[in-house]
Amino acid sequence: MATTVQENKELVRRFISEANAQNYDQVRALFTADYTRHDPDADVAEQGPEPFITALQRLHEAFPDSEVLIGELIAEDDLVAFEGTMTGTHEGVFRGVDPTDERMEIPGTAMHRIRDGKIAETWATWNFLAALQQLDVIDEPIA
Repeated sequence: MATTVQENKELVRRFISEANAQNYDQVRALFTADYTRHDPDADVAEQGPEPFITALQRLHEAFPDSEVLIGELIAEDDLVAFEGTMTGTHEGVFRGVDPTDERMEIPGTAMHRIRDGKIAETWATWNFLAALQQLDVIDEPIA
């Protein structure tokens, strides 16, 4: 089932909306069974939607109000890419760090390959180093 560029963009917008709302079953339904995520924060490329859902749940436990805001969103053929901002308040353990109640706002990018109306592959990068700096967990680098 071929989808249009506009349908692909809408799928990615829906994914972000459902993830922000913590609707994990809805997010899961938007991925192919063999979904692959490429992410420098992951040890290896992750297969299937479950590793991503687990990571998303852990993120929401640490930042219950976290939200991804899409800035620019572009699409061509079966690829949809966006740059955006993730925000949230640190209210749970994050990477071994106890809650600080500090807010974070970090930039990120993601590119999604769409196949048969579902997200089949993602390349994502979020600046979690900046999050740790904003939470006063690590010092900012000296210039």
